[in-house]
Amino acid sequence: MSQAKQFWFSLLLVFGAQRLADLLNAYTGLWVIPSKLPQETLGAVMPLMSFGAFLALPVTIFATVFTRQLCTYATLGDGPKARGLLCDAFSATVLTFLAALLIATVCLPWVCDALRIEARLAGYCAVVCGLLAAITPIFTAALQALRRFKAIALSGLLAAPTRLLVMLIALPTLGLVGYFLGQMALLAVTIAVACLALRSLLFGKGGDNAWREDARRMAWYAAKVTLASVIAFLPAFLSSLLIRTRLPDLDSGAFYLISRFSEIATYCGVTVTLVLFPFAAGAQAKGESSSPLRNGSMLAILLGGLLLATGFWFALPWLFTHIPGYTDYVPYARLAAYLTFITTCNLAAATHYTHAQARDDFRYLRYFIPLSLATMVALWLLVDGTLLRVLHLLFVCALAQLVCVGADLILTKTRTRHD
Repeated sequence: MSQAKQFWFSLLLVFGAQRLADLLNAYTGLWVIPSKLPQETLGAVMPLMSFGAFLALPVTIFATVFTRQLCTYATLGDGPKARGLLCDAFSATVLTFLAALLIATVCLPWVCDALRIEARLAGYCAVVCGLLAAITPIFTAALQALRRFKAIALSGLLAAPTRLLVMLIALPTLGLVGYFLGQMALLAVTIAVACLALRSLLFGKGGDNAWREDARRMAWYAAKVTLASVIAFLPAFLSSLLIRTRLPDLDSGAFYLISRFSEIATYCGVTVTLVLFPFAAGAQAKGESSSPLRNGSMLAILLGGLLLATGFWFALPWLFTHIPGYTDYVPYARLAAYLTFITTCNLAAATHYTHAQARDDFRYLRYFIPLSLATMVALWLLVDGTLLRVLHLLFVCALAQLVCVGADLILTKTRTRHD
């Protein structure tokens, strides 16, 4: 089977399985959580999730480096190096877990005060959830790098109903704590399925430390990934924090709700990049081009996101009036379509960045870093007033990124033709 056929077959397999899981995730996020959490608590969900993502950032960076190197070994058929790298990576995860726990202990009181959260237990649960999220990418990255897409699909099908069941039991009595217990259940199931799928590598014989010969090259790649990941994370973290701390509870609660709808676009985008990364890294290891896969992925994301945003524009004003607990948020219904379009622009640009990282091509940082820094400055100075004003700002920043990516692709194509 050709590279393109393998890519699209794997994409359809993972896409179909994960969309079934997303139906349960959508039900959980759009109906169960809003009906069980009060308005003043609802707006704290996303900032707490961002805090967990902050703790997970070091391992997320490590997972990117690990995935690419494992893809290279798998493509070249170097099993002992792949097994040795996998075992050492899981050992390093323990150290990261302890370091993140120490940071959380120091920062948590300030985070709870800033987000107006009285129940500190919810903060500690968010920390534990963040630490589990820090470990999970290592397992999913191994499945991704080795193209164990059936295991990825299975984990999605099992994890989503487990999360829903835990939340249905825990949310009515525990509130925000119950929410994070549900998230932890989802992550635990994902890790368990990955361990089962990787048992021959994790517990088999034949691994060695020969991969350490590539440590210097991996360290240089890790430095570039670190820079790119930190610069990408900060604007998203800052926007969720400022929306919670500077806007009224009604607006921050509305942002949570409309972001649950716009997140449906990310379901598709994340699936595409999940499959694209190992194929791009494998093609680079063999000296082949993967540009058609990237271009097709970006086009699929843009068209799918545009259709989704159009559907939301017409359907959500009616839907919000018929969902219990959504009455106060009816005026915000069409903002979900706006945020979906913004998210789609960001996803299309992120697909280009992911493809570039897989091929160890970081030239995009020349415009990505200035754009991200400008976004943070604009957010700090201008986030105030209404949610609509914030979305206008996020739209301008997302559109600027997409324009720069388009210009980059055109210039790269022109240079290739001249060469």
